Amino acid sequence: MTTAAAGRLPDFIIAGAMRSGTTSIFRYLDSHPEIGMVPKELGFFTDRFAEGVDWYRAQFAALGPVRVVGEATADYLARDSAINRIAEVVPRVRLIATLRDPVERAWSHYGLLKERGREHRSFGAALDDEMERLAADGPNAAGVFYLYHSLYDVHIERALRLFPEEQLHVSIFERMVAEPAAAYRSMCRFLEVAAAFTPPMLGVAVNPFVRFHSLRLRRLTHRLPGPLGALVARINTYRVGRPPELDAKERARLEEFFAPRVERLESLIGFPVDEWRRS
Repeated sequence: MTTAAAGRLPDFIIAGAMRSGTTSIFRYLDSHPEIGMVPKELGFFTDRFAEGVDWYRAQFAALGPVRVVGEATADYLARDSAINRIAEVVPRVRLIATLRDPVERAWSHYGLLKERGREHRSFGAALDDEMERLAADGPNAAGVFYLYHSLYDVHIERALRLFPEEQLHVSIFERMVAEPAAAYRSMCRFLEVAAAFTPPMLGVAVNPFVRFHSLRLRRLTHRLPGPLGALVARINTYRVGRPPELDAKERARLEEFFAPRVERLESLIGFPVDEWRRS
């Protein structure tokens, strides 16, 4: 039986982590006939909370009669204020967290900001700065981005303090890439929708690494009308066959940094993540 979406709050939220396949999961679930989703990165619990819960409800009103409704904002999981607000507004919501090898996630995050002209340090210099800040001020140190968003043990532990275990589904990015159908069916069972439906784009990368012909032109696209901005953005970007490789020295440094945190995460989620371990 379906219910009109008007006036509803989300039944589920894809909460992150950033650079870990949230766009793919959003597209997969949005194509399901029993699921309705508002545009990705709505950011109500981060940047738009002042709009009020009535505004948030209104975003779901146009979705029509579907069984469940949801949203996806990739930095909710790592934002203490966001998770607390979610627990306050929708305490029975189901959360989906997709986690990627913390080393690869941090490197991808750096690459994204570097390509967008928002990062001018070398990766090594950025890590030096972030590790120094974390050592001095702990996980919530100001100015820590690449490492902080990969501190999954911190984020998952916080979520589990606020939500019962059965309301949290943890998906491993590398397993989703290797076996997309199995990962998708698991999410469908968690949301209690038909797992037999297969999205037409299942397994296709929907947010590949890209570069920009002009950073100045990229900034201009945000000031252009929607269709024109989208056209200019498409012309200004080009796909790269393979993203840059992480330096072996920096990789080893990060693996050592994250190793105890991965072990702690495994104890929280109740299963090993061997994909993140290298011999």
